[in-house]
Amino acid sequence: MNNHISNKLPNSLWAGFVAITANTIFLKAASLFHIAAESGGLLKLILLHTKQYLSSNVLSLTKTTGFWLLFHYITGFAMVLMYVYLFEKLLPGNAWLKGSLFSLLPWLINGCIVLPLLGQGFIGVHQLTTAGMIYFFIANWMFG
Repeated sequence: MNNHISNKLPNSLWAGFVAITANTIFLKAASLFHIAAESGGLLKLILLHTKQYLSSNVLSLTKTTGFWLLFHYITGFAMVLMYVYLFEKLLPGNAWLKGSLFSLLPWLINGCIVLPLLGQGFIGVHQLTTAGMIYFFIANWMFG
């Protein structure tokens, strides 16, 4: 492992934990403002294509807040590792700029691939209001 990366990994994982937690709280707070800012995205897509292989007990488990949180943290840490190993050296600028540019990746994957595959349209236009789409964009930017 590159020494530069191995030195940054513990701090990156800690920063990732803080970013995922802030993102989670921000997404869950959307309902306080009567904004639907998410629709299940990647988890919903995975379940759509795997539910025939899962028992009813496992399917019930996937609908719990605890499972959603676990999935959210796992995917968040996967993005942190992707940033550290693939993008940290490739992106220009300081940490704020790099994080902002990187935050576009999950937002674009979700908005251009995942949500259309769920029938929700580009960036969720068939499911989310404009406020919800903007809120979700801000949540992704906060994570980055």
